Amino acid sequence: MKSRVVGSAKIAGLALTAFCLIPALATAQSAPAATQGKKVPTGYGLDKDQPFAGADPNGTGLPWREPPPEEVEAARKGPTPHLADGHPDLTGFWAPAGWGYAVSAGTDSADGKTHYTQRRREGPVQPPDKVAELKHRLEGSNLPPYKPEVIERVKYLGEHQSHEDPAFKCAPKGFPRVGPPTEIVQVPNEIVFLYDTVNSSEQNAFRVISTDGREHDPSLNPSFYGDSIGHWEGNTMVIDVTNFVDDTWLSQNGTIHSDAMHVVEKLTREGFMIDWQISIEDSKMFTRPWVIERHLIHGLKGGHALEEAPCVDHDYGHLVNDDRN
Repeated sequence: MKSRVVGSAKIAGLALTAFCLIPALATAQSAPAATQGKKVPTGYGLDKDQPFAGADPNGTGLPWREPPPEEVEAARKGPTPHLADGHPDLTGFWAPAGWGYAVSAGTDSADGKTHYTQRRREGPVQPPDKVAELKHRLEGSNLPPYKPEVIERVKYLGEHQSHEDPAFKCAPKGFPRVGPPTEIVQVPNEIVFLYDTVNSSEQNAFRVISTDGREHDPSLNPSFYGDSIGHWEGNTMVIDVTNFVDDTWLSQNGTIHSDAMHVVEKLTREGFMIDWQISIEDSKMFTRPWVIERHLIHGLKGGHALEEAPCVDHDYGHLVNDDRN
């Protein structure tokens, strides 16, 4: 008799819970329909803080897209601020226009006040245009200038990125894969680069570049971001980066490097624009330097978009296919 009473009480509780939820669910499902055709503010869905995730389908697959030329020229025409020492002031939040995914899916919020957007959904089988893009990114002209004996290894890694990419398993992306700095803080004898890694596998990525004339420190252990020292050449900050581990990739295309990698990074500010250029040398793997140039546009005055990016490696053991990012 006691068990019947307890069982009846549980059933009654579940029924009451379901009864209370029905109005809320009905409201949540019906609200977006009521706002159809209305202009509501645009928000961001799954990719709200993922500006570095989109790969350039027309080139190397690197996640740093070049802003439109008209945006660059407009930013270039502004005044160039200088510090007391006469050098250009690189401080600020920097981002190229047009980073991230094109919006192709979205829905209104439950209260009908915001239209949330997100990138196109991709199912278990990637669409033909995505397959063509991935193939294009692994063609020789879009890869770094590798020695012939390295190319097949790179293509294999690129085709199996979801299984082989160190960043997919919570390892730091490292430099230069992390791309241009999201925010720069410039003080005497030092420049700090901060990176928005919310879509990455690490938290609080940063680099501290000494500009006090010191040389590289031979006592340092190799690292993901290397040892950076900078100096001015006219209005251009030139940063020499060495002492890398060989565990990182240069992009999501399986583009590996050796411990001999050497990067020269240059930043030249004109108005509200920075010309950012890196030259990557690797005597063990490259036939010549690989030079990449992007333009960064100043934005978000007085603020930034740096957030923590927690990563827990619990997905890798559940992969069911070989889809790549």
